[in-house]
Amino acid sequence: MVVSASQSPKPSLRERAERELKELLWITVYLFVVFSALTFYKSAILEAHGIRWLPWGFALIKAVVLAKFILIGRALHLDAGHRTKPLIWQIVHNSIAFLILVAGFTVIEETVVGYIHGKTFWDSMAEIGGGTTEELIATAIIMFLVFVPLFAYLALCEVMGDRALFRTLFEERLQFDVVRRPQQETK
Repeated sequence: MVVSASQSPKPSLRERAERELKELLWITVYLFVVFSALTFYKSAILEAHGIRWLPWGFALIKAVVLAKFILIGRALHLDAGHRTKPLIWQIVHNSIAFLILVAGFTVIEETVVGYIHGKTFWDSMAEIGGGTTEELIATAIIMFLVFVPLFAYLALCEVMGDRALFRTLFEERLQFDVVRRPQQETK
């Protein structure tokens, strides 16, 4: 995924656009699955209390918007700070950094949507995360936990290469010569 300029020529605009579109698609699919599960869970809880609520379009729209925010953050190199440290620090750093980025973009998004619907800034902010402090904190924690596997996958792609990681996870077992264990003798 990360190639230095000395290893290969700079990709063309078309190649970069195709790569970014592919990343947008995969991040969107991942986020859509997560948001669909959360939407279904919330609707099940509300339905148990007699409230019908099923905004499935929310999951898809939010997934696309957040995927684009993530790509913008990566284009701004928010994920470049911890590449020489152990992967866990890169994963945690990216999860927190992108949580902050998404929170900022969510404020902007809700402000614009609120403005279109004739709401004040404070009325729009009151609806973020469900409206209460507890729901806002819960939403932030859930988003952090959603980001951890996403950024773990992306960090492993950098180390292993995206094709090797994909093959390892989804196609076949590969042999790695990372650790050689001595054979134990059987008696």
